[in-house]
Amino acid sequence: MTTRLATAILGALLLPSVLPAQNETARFITRMKNDDANGDGKLTQAEFTGPDRLFQQLDGDGDGVLVLTEAAEKLKERRTRVGNMPRQAAGNADNRTQPDESRPRAPGIRGRARAQVKPDFQNVRYGEHERHVFDIYQADTENKEPAPCMIWIHGGGFRRGDKSEGSLFSTFFTNNGIHYVTLNYRLSHQAIAPACFQDCARAVQFIRRNADKWNIDKSRIAVGGGSAGAGLAQWLGFSEDHADPSAADPVMHESTRVSALVLLNAQTSYDFRWIKQHIPGDAWQGDGLQELFGYTIEDADEIAAAKYRVIEDCSPINHFSADDPPILFFYRRSKDPKIAEQNAMDGIHHPLFGLELKKLADKLELPCEVFTVENREDLAFYNRRWDYTVSFLKKQFQME
Repeated sequence: MTTRLATAILGALLLPSVLPAQNETARFITRMKNDDANGDGKLTQAEFTGPDRLFQQLDGDGDGVLVLTEAAEKLKERRTRVGNMPRQAAGNADNRTQPDESRPRAPGIRGRARAQVKPDFQNVRYGEHERHVFDIYQADTENKEPAPCMIWIHGGGFRRGDKSEGSLFSTFFTNNGIHYVTLNYRLSHQAIAPACFQDCARAVQFIRRNADKWNIDKSRIAVGGGSAGAGLAQWLGFSEDHADPSAADPVMHESTRVSALVLLNAQTSYDFRWIKQHIPGDAWQGDGLQELFGYTIEDADEIAAAKYRVIEDCSPINHFSADDPPILFFYRRSKDPKIAEQNAMDGIHHPLFGLELKKLADKLELPCEVFTVENREDLAFYNRRWDYTVSFLKKQFQME
């Protein structure tokens, strides 16, 4: 056998083990480009024809939109990381799914090397619905004193999404002495507003009621989220305390007030009238808003007064006041109003939402930062947002 022939045979034998992951990645990137029918370089989950789980993994900030260039790079990184992982026998897989099941931490595995982490307590139930569950990622605390907590609420237009998305950046908090909780809530097809808002309030109260169980300092709790989750977080942060000392349920005795807010691509109002007035383009007509509150835009002129009261009550900016917590806004878009005119999805995630609230905050002299992406340096900062967030929270929690 010649050297050339032997090399060719060896190459043919090796190809199946080397190229499948690369070919699969290329196919998915091509598929995403084909899904982008309007050519705007972005995909909503409705446009995405791949698995829902993959969309959630690529949508790192939970705003319900994939930027194709960023998603392609993230997909390549994930495939490369998976390809480089040592193989594990099937019998060693950790298949635990029981609520409140604690897991030991593997020594030596810390930080970003652990991209997607399993929670210490999974599917802890805070209510009766199947979506009334949250996961807890516990901080590594040296002195075992109660530690502060960050609660993360996923995005997805109130129509989709899952708490597991938050696992991708849990270690930024737990490695810095901050417990981290990700929660689910009822989606709009399961119950319209104010159901999801009430769910999040109860989850905060339930966490406070059981704070000792998880070594959480109930006086130092922050809330954050992406897109829809950011709206839910703001509503909690700005609303009057929902504690009811006279309630028969002791969970309802707990406070819903929080120490700080961290918000990605946030809406500050869900009132289509406010959006139409402040955000250029067609964002005010969004299907997500109609499904959230149970109306159609064609019949908007006939909405009953009672429904308007729900819409107004669920719009966080309507509750903003002088005693609200410090706020940190991150937007993956430019503050240029023109981009809202060009694409309704860019409109519903436009920085104008946060900038309008900042005007009110500045008048009240409340801490409120709004970061947008205007250039490469801004994008680099956005990609490092969790580092800045941890510093922000440490200041609010008086950890420094």
